[in-house]
Amino acid sequence: MKDHLHRSSYRILESETGVSRKAACRKVNATIAELIHSNDLTLLLNPQNTSGIILLDGKYVPVKELEEQERRDGLIPRSGKRRGKTKKGLVVLPFMDYFTHDIPIFIIALSENSWDIEEGFKLLKATGYVLRGIVCDESMGLIAQVARKVFPEVVTQFCLTHYSKCIDRCFQAKGAKRSYRAMENKLKRLEDSFLISTRHHDRREATRLTNEMAALEFEYGFLWRVESLFAELFWSAKTEEEVTCWEDRFNEAVEAVPRNYPYLKQIKERYKDYYEKRDFILASVLNPGVKLPKTTNLIEGFNSTVLEIRFTSIRGFEKEKYARAYVNALILNYRFHKFTDCKKQFRNLNGKSPIQISNPLNDFGFDFTRNNWIPFCKNLRKSVKNQPPK
Repeated sequence: MKDHLHRSSYRILESETGVSRKAACRKVNATIAELIHSNDLTLLLNPQNTSGIILLDGKYVPVKELEEQERRDGLIPRSGKRRGKTKKGLVVLPFMDYFTHDIPIFIIALSENSWDIEEGFKLLKATGYVLRGIVCDESMGLIAQVARKVFPEVVTQFCLTHYSKCIDRCFQAKGAKRSYRAMENKLKRLEDSFLISTRHHDRREATRLTNEMAALEFEYGFLWRVESLFAELFWSAKTEEEVTCWEDRFNEAVEAVPRNYPYLKQIKERYKDYYEKRDFILASVLNPGVKLPKTTNLIEGFNSTVLEIRFTSIRGFEKEKYARAYVNALILNYRFHKFTDCKKQFRNLNGKSPIQISNPLNDFGFDFTRNNWIPFCKNLRKSVKNQPPK
């Protein structure tokens, strides 16, 4: 099972071991069904080393046959069609601790809806986790309000990478910027040859490039200016004073846009949206004591390298119970695997597993050097089952 969870497909296992793909699949399914749930493992181990900062982002899981869900008040939408031929599926929502990279809690829901996310925060609180900040995608809607129901003092930071992409989609000026730079490079390659009266071709080419660049700058110049201002705010502003100075220049730039400018509406929309979401966009600057990251890159890396790469390989699940058990096994495997390539401020995590870094109060005699986590999780589940109810 370890080989399969470490990205060896059933086809590769068949060629290496001689065990048929169906037999290997049955064996893996039987084994993962015996593992303790990762959330229960957190409750038992009781991690002591946490940052108080949670990164949250969902990953779609294609499932053909979903179980009947308990009826709840309000509308809980299903996950929409993402890829593949199936229209049904679930969404995995890991709650990742920023400094330890551990996943103390994860939930599997029909969609990124407020009801299930609130249940996730309740589970997180039940583990004793002291939540100070959240970093999430702007599209996850009411997550800040939901989190405050459970953790009233929590601070929410929107992922600035995602917010930058929203600006790009609104302005649609990146292509024009690339064309402008390409023309600029061509003009530079002509050097001063177009100044010579006998270089007729170079003079015509320089004139053409200059006119086209001027036309692009006339049409997209204000959009480029606003985009560059946002980039400066997102990645350069460190203090509230710098933000105040930036907002003065931002207001002046917006006021300078002519009323007949064809993209005035898009600029006004971004202007209004920024001030409506200012506290979430600037949370890391306005709350320096919390030390919030500005992006969800860490959990997106987990979603793509741990979850997405396996879901793509197996092309979805036939039944929901298999999907839930498989996702649980993937997360357990991640929590017990040792880091090898952490860089910069996370370099000290190399050689340790996320669950080891979280410093569990109860380790139940687990040997982190041998890291034989599968029998450990199976035995732990059996011991929990055998305990009398509280």
